[in-house]
This record gives sequence, structure tokens and C-alpha cells, in this order.
Amino acid sequence: MGIESGSGDTKEMNDHASLRRELGSEDIAFVNDINTQIGDLVEGSPAIEHEYILGDISDYSISSNGHGHFDLVHEDSSLHCVIFRSRVDKLQNDIEQGILAAVSGDISYYESEGSVSILVRDIIAVGQGIYQQTYQENKQTLAESGYLDESAKQSLPYLPKHIGIATSGDSDARQDAVTSIHDQYPDINITVQDTSVQGNDALVSLMDAISSLDDNARIKLIILTRGGGAEKHLRVFNEIPLCRVIHETTTPIVVGVGHETDRTLAGAVADTRVMTPTEVGKTVPEKDGLQEELERLSADLNHAYTNTVKQAIEQKHDRLNSAYDRQVTDELRSVSNRLNTAYETVKQQKAHERERAKMIKPYERTIQRQRLIIGVLSILLVVAIILITGNI
Repeated sequence: MGIESGSGDTKEMNDHASLRRELGSEDIAFVNDINTQIGDLVEGSPAIEHEYILGDISDYSISSNGHGHFDLVHEDSSLHCVIFRSRVDKLQNDIEQGILAAVSGDISYYESEGSVSILVRDIIAVGQGIYQQTYQENKQTLAESGYLDESAKQSLPYLPKHIGIATSGDSDARQDAVTSIHDQYPDINITVQDTSVQGNDALVSLMDAISSLDDNARIKLIILTRGGGAEKHLRVFNEIPLCRVIHETTTPIVVGVGHETDRTLAGAVADTRVMTPTEVGKTVPEKDGLQEELERLSADLNHAYTNTVKQAIEQKHDRLNSAYDRQVTDELRSVSNRLNTAYETVKQQKAHERERAKMIKPYERTIQRQRLIIGVLSILLVVAIILITGNI
């Protein structure tokens, strides 16, 4: 097999002889050659031509050029489907996430990316998707077990000092989650538990990662997260065993999986659900905001303390003034009463003395007259004695 080169080939691609000599082989080919050959086989093979191909519709969207895109999924396999813009309006009413659909169209091999697509001509909805049935059954089982009850959810710690993140260690989700947490509060310690988030080993890997973080006594909050992806890649987050592990963690757990519109059973069972890995930071407070709040509360406390002390002093001052006024008033009243009593006593004494004087005055005159008479009689008696004595 030789090399076919086009007008856009690089110098290395044109230098066929040099490459053959270097590799020691005449049978070499570039990727575009292989893809062209695969495309010829795929598009020209009657063995893979079918009137209808059945599967669940997943991840339907309209691209910027107006074409419709979705995946047709069955079990662990999927085929990408393209609806050209001219047919979108005719077919989009038959397209619903999760339904089982029969799709007719041409198999096309996209050589530049090495991918197979179905160029859709028609879509017929034939029932509820197989996985949608499984999803609803799982949801019912979890609901009957009480896993979806609000009463089963734990409160998140306000400011966890140490957070554990279960996610793919080299993913954008890891970077987004760590960055969003540290943007909010840089001092929080973070332990990342690497885990598969899709594929055959994802279920066991996720369960082990969560259990390991839950066993770490330093970790006060667990984050389970992964970025967006096709609906089929998020199905592991709807599995009952994973939901049971999430429900049974003693450490509060937050789930942030996929895009904003993605809803998983793991998120429904978790203590809190956030929409994307970049939303993880909202589970912790903002340090600058806390500092501002602390300063405001400190100022409010100082103000309240000052006002309280001032009011207490004013109240004590008022009580002292009131007590002083009452004491002075009582004492003045007491002195006034004593003065009034003394005054009345003196008045009574003076009145008594005047009455007594009125009563004694006539008696004293009588005494004085009596004393005068006695004196005169005494003189007469002496004279009489003298006279009598002299006569004798």
C-alpha cells in the first residue's frame, strides 16, 4: 500500500522515498488514507445498511449552523446522529430525551475525525427508552427506601477546615472545584481522591473514593463532582449502589455533576446538590465577606457595648438622683415635722405658763398682803411686849 499525497501535504508527507527508507517498508499510510479507506468500506457496505436503527435518544441539541445532533444509545454503545437544518423543523417534534426511537438514514463516515454518524431522514418514537425505564425504577426504589427524603439529609458545616473531593485527578472538574473553593476561602485544606467517573470501572472506583474520604476523620465535607458529558456517560451517577454509599456517609456530601440541566439520582440523594463543578465553591463562605461581616459585627458590638454602658450609667445616675431627691425630701419632711411638733409644744408650754401665771398672780397678792399684815402684827406685838415689860 503506497502513500497518496495531496496539495496540502507537508514536506514530510511528500518525501515518500525518505520515509520508506527510514522505516524499511513500502507498506505505509497516513491517517487520512486509512480514514478514506474506512469511509469507503462503511458507506459502501450493504452489510450495515438497515431500514431502521433503534436506540434511546440522548443529548439532543442544535448547533450554531442550525443542524440537529443527538446520540442514539443502547446499553454501552452509541451512534451519533445528524439532522440537517432543512429537516430539523419536520423532525424535532418527534425528538425527546430518553425515548426509544427508530431512526432511518444513511451511515456516514466523517473522515477528518474518524467517526461514524447517521444522517437522519426520519425518526419514529416507539416508546419509553430502555434506560429511562431503568432510571425511573431506580428512582422509585430509592424513594421507597427513604433516600430522597429531606429528613435524611445532613446539614453542611458552615466553614469546613478540610474538604475531600472525589473526581478524576487530571480533569477540568478537579481544577474547577479546587479553584472555586479557594476563590471563596483560600485557607481550606483539600484532599483530592482520584477516581474514574465513566466507563466500566467507574461505579466501583467512585464508591471506593467516597468511602476512603468518609473514613478520613480530618475531612468535614465531601464533594463528588465531574464535568459535563454525554448523558450516557453520566449514567453511573444514577446507579443504586453509588446512591447507597452516598446516603450512608457519616460525612456531609455534596454532588455536582454535569451541566446545569443535568439531574442525577446521586445529586438527589446527596445532602446538597450543586449544578456544576464551578458551583462547588458556593458550599463554603467567602473569606473576604466573612472578614467584612466580622468587622461589622465587631463595630456593632463596640457600639452596643458603649451604648449599654452609657445607658447603664445614665440609669444609675437617674436612680441615684431619684434616691437622693427622695432621701432629701424625706429628711426635710421629717425635720419639718419635728420642727412643727416642737413649735406646737413650745406654744402649748407658753400658753400653759400664761394660764399658770394668771392663776398664781392673785394668790401671790394675797400672800404679800398676808406677809404685810403678819409684819405689822409682829411689830405691834413687839411694841406691846415692850410696853408691858416697861410698865412692870
